[in-house]
Amino acid sequence: MTIQTRKNIKGEEVTIQDRYIRAKEVVKLCGNSRPSIYKMMAAFKFPPSHSISECSVGWLESDIEEYMKLGPIGFFTKYGKQLADAKNKLAA
Repeated sequence: MTIQTRKNIKGEEVTIQDRYIRAKEVVKLCGNSRPSIYKMMAAFKFPPSHSISECSVGWLESDIEEYMKLGPIGFFTKYGKQLADAKNKLAA
């Protein structure tokens, strides 16, 4: 069994100091509705969520901070290809 380390959007390993935030807080911080967040995720304009338990997801606070700094278009420009490539790799 191989243990895969989690990485943030910048490619850095996630450590115990990194904080996961739930959808309710993400909505409050970003000002976007939950459906809008998922639509932007599908278009690679928002950071991907991470599974934090069997039935819940969260976002790395550092990824949300990066998104808020760049905005959806800037986020897509900087990370869209990287996210699309990762999704295609998983599908293959």
